[in-house]
This record gives sequence, structure tokens and C-alpha cells, in this order.
Amino acid sequence: MRDMRICAVAMRLGRELRAMGHEVVDLWPDAPLFDLAAELDRRDFAPELILQEERLGRRVTLLGLSRFSCPKLYWSLDTHLNLFWQRFYLRLFDGVLTPHLSLLERRADMPPAVGRMAMFAQPRPFVPFALRRIPVGLVARLTPQRPARRWLAEMLAGRFGAVVAQDLSFADMLDRYADTRLAPNESLLGEVNFRLMETAGCGCLVLSPDVGPDQDALFEPGREIATYSHGLELAALIDHYLARPEEAERMGRAAWERVQRSHLPRRRAERALEFAATLGCGAARGVDAETALLLALCEMWRGGVTEANPRALVATLERLPATPEIVAERLILLVEAGLANGEADGGEAARIFLRELLAGAVFAGDLDVDLTGSMAGVLLDDFGLARAFWLRRVMAARHDQSGPAGQLGRGGLGRQAGGPRPSPPGDPARLCRWWAGELAAAGRIGSDGFPFDPASRLPRSAMECLHLALRLDPEDSEAARRLDALAATLPGRDYLRLSLLSTLTLRGPEDWRAGLGLGLAGLKCCRLDAGLADIARAAELARTQGRAASFARALAARDPRGVVAAALRENPGGA
Repeated sequence: MRDMRICAVAMRLGRELRAMGHEVVDLWPDAPLFDLAAELDRRDFAPELILQEERLGRRVTLLGLSRFSCPKLYWSLDTHLNLFWQRFYLRLFDGVLTPHLSLLERRADMPPAVGRMAMFAQPRPFVPFALRRIPVGLVARLTPQRPARRWLAEMLAGRFGAVVAQDLSFADMLDRYADTRLAPNESLLGEVNFRLMETAGCGCLVLSPDVGPDQDALFEPGREIATYSHGLELAALIDHYLARPEEAERMGRAAWERVQRSHLPRRRAERALEFAATLGCGAARGVDAETALLLALCEMWRGGVTEANPRALVATLERLPATPEIVAERLILLVEAGLANGEADGGEAARIFLRELLAGAVFAGDLDVDLTGSMAGVLLDDFGLARAFWLRRVMAARHDQSGPAGQLGRGGLGRQAGGPRPSPPGDPARLCRWWAGELAAAGRIGSDGFPFDPASRLPRSAMECLHLALRLDPEDSEAARRLDALAATLPGRDYLRLSLLSTLTLRGPEDWRAGLGLGLAGLKCCRLDAGLADIARAAELARTQGRAASFARALAARDPRGVVAAALRENPGGA
């Protein structure tokens, strides 16, 4: 590739790009809003490529991107935690690279060019296992906000005497892993994390959750890393490899060799340029770019990842052409800003806007606008307004001629166009469940990393609607069951499922399926004794109900390697 003029923003590959012969301007802005166009004008630098790496601490959004006609590429490293705002910000780029490619490939609202690129590993020599002093080790921050990680650490320390460390410097962490043979990994939401590269680059045998194709593309399971589905499988793997140190070292070295071939900084720089060479220059411009940036900032404020004045954001939204997403965002910010400040006038401003939307039938039938209007009515304690937007959705379905009206939301309407109007939900919790059905049918299951609080935020996904339903009616078992069913379809929701299934088993102690789900969720969270005990109780319940065969089939479907079944045969009581 010919030498290029590259603007690299917070890009840790700048040195590699420069070593490859390119002219690189390295920028490391501190301000959350950074005027890239003004800075490059000041430097009299006309880039042929713009690269921005996601910063994992203070988020930085760039101004003036649409002024450049060169390709623009964003490296999204924590996509699973930030997609709620990045889905707008990415419109300003021609392409995006991410470790979590499978997450973006399922979406229609991503840039046309999406590719895989994980964080790189640091170049380090391989240390023979005979020289390593720590058989099993983990470096991770243990906080009350991550109980599943704490349970993992407790299991590793209690069963295997693992050395668990936190708050090490980056260099000390790498030195610790270079002194470690077996390195268990964990995943917050089923993502490829930094620890995978950190440990493999140090030549450890990595024991990582089986998170699917994004990880499999980086290391070969069974040859370069070992994977597990739950804590019981992890414990069995540790026992296996502690007893077979030569096999463990062979796999650790294979992973280290893969790093040398494929995952060092130079290869990442080459990958970024190879991908950039495929890009056009079709990123958002003009009002579309202004809209994308503003919506990203609004969602960042909502998610608590940047400071902003929501009233100023609303005022700016009002100056943009009205579209469904602009109208919905204006209403969301009006309601949430009022709730945050405890201002009565904030609620009144939202009610005025809601009545205007109803009177003008503004975007009637649009899922986002009607959902937001209905949920705004719930949070503003105006059930009449909430049901009015529900009715707009129903009436739009009645007039839809494309087929069953339920196509607008299979989970909510479920009737033919022109058929009788369904009975209105009788209370706010039922209304939330209805909207959860509409959103689930539209494929909007989870929160894209958004830290949802049902007391202060309007729901925008099926799971958020069900969280709000449970806040309104904590005894709503149907909402709990539906929330658990949705959580089971997404990775990393096992701690949530523990809470839901604990409640459901208390309310229905004879439900062996809920008991089995509770036990398996416990194993996912490395609560091995408690999880096995719950599964053993569920097995006994099923036996007394004459459903032992059904239990066995259900367990086999969720335990394909048979590790749980073997543990139960060895200890029928489970503990």
C-alpha cells in the first residue's frame, strides 16, 4: 500500500502506522467534544484516512467529520456496552471494526462496511511452564457491581488455591500472567474481552467462556485455548490440565504462537489499512451528520457516559427536521430531564408535547414514537395518555393492508386487519407487557449496553418494558417469566436470571423447569454447590411428578457435554 496521510485519534497503532512509512498525525483529545476539522485546519493537515479508536474511559466524540471526503474508520472495542449511542455515532463513519462482529452483523442500522478486529496483544517472550510459579491465576477488579466475577474468584481460590489479584499496573499484570500457567477468563456479556489477548500473549493456557464465532476466529478451541459453558465445566477443565501440565503448556504455547502470527500491533495496523482500502466515502453529511451526532450525545447523556444539558439538547433537536427518531428523542429527554430535576414544569412540557403529537397524529403508527408516548404517559402517571398512544398503535395496525395487523408487532396485536379492537390494557404493568411483545416481535430484545433504570428512564426495548412492569407490579409473575425467557436468549444475563428464577421458584415451588433454570444459571455464575443443589431438587420434583424423562431431556439439551449429569450421578444431592 502506498504511503498515506493518516489522522489517528486515540489510536494506539499510530507508532506502527508511522513505522510502515505513513505520515501520521496522532491526536489524543481530552475534551468529550473535539473539533477535528478545526484542529487539522490549524495543523494544515489534509488526511487521506481518519481512524478513531474508542476510548474506554472518557468517551470522545468528534466534530466536523462530515467536512472530510476521505474514508473514516471507527474501531469500536466495547461495542457490547456502548451500542446504545454508537449506533448513531457510527453513521458518521464509512466503516467500523470491532471484536464483536457477530453483534453488528445482525443489525440493519450499521454502516455498510463492518469488519472484525480485536485488541492486540503485547509482544513478550514465551516463559516455559516449569519456570512459572502460579498454577492458576486471575487478575480482575472485584466490585459489588459484578457479583458473578466475585463468585468466580471465590470458586477459583477455594477449589484450586488460585492467586487472584486486582489493581495492578498494566506492566505488573502482564508480568503476573507471564508467571501463571492456567488463566481462567470470564465474559461480562458474552463478548471477546481484553483479558483473552493479555493472557494468550503471555503464553498462559486460557480457559475462556464459549462466546462463539467472535472468539473462535481469534483462537482455535481445543488446540490454542480451552472453552467452557459454565462453572462446573471450568472446574473440570482446571482439574484436567493441572493433572496434565505438558498438555497445558502445549496449548499455551500454541496460543502464544498464534499471537505472534496474527495478533501483534503491526498486524492490527495492517488489518486497519486493508479494511480502509475497501471503504467508500458515503458517511452521513449535512443535516444527517448533525442528526447522528446529536442523537449520539443524547443517548450518551441518558446512559451517564457524558455530561450535557438536556434542555439544550432538546432545543437543538427542535431545530432539526422532524423525523420519528428526532420526535421520540425530544420526548424522551423532556420526560427524563424533568424526572432528574424533580421539576413540575418538565412534566408539563412533556404533557403539552404529548397532546400535540396526539392532536396532529404525528407519525402515528411509528413504533418508536408510539412506544415513547405511551411509556411517557406511564412515567408521568397519566394512564390516559399512555393508553392513547397504545390506541394509535392499534389503529395503525387496523389500517395496515400488508397482511395481518400483527405484522406491526406479532407479540401485541395478533389479529387480522380490520378485526375487532383488542381490549385496552387495564393497568400500566399490563401495558408495559403489551409493548414488550411489540418490541420483541420487532427484534428489539435487549438494551445495547444501556444502563436502564425503570424509575428514571423510558424503556426502548422489550426487556426494559418488562423491567418497568416489574417495578410497577413486583408480583407480576408473567412479566418475570417473560423477562427470564428473553434474558435466556442473550449472553451474560445469568445474574439477572438468578434473581428472576429465585422469585419464580418461591412462588411456584413445584415448577421443576424453573428450578432447573435456576440451578443452571447458578452454575453459569460459578455458584457450583448452590447450582447443583437446585438442579438436584428440580430432578426430584420432576421424578415425583412422573416427569423424570422430561427432566433428563431438558438437562441434556442444556448440558450437551454431560458434565452436570455426571456430577448429579456422583452426588445425587448436588451439594
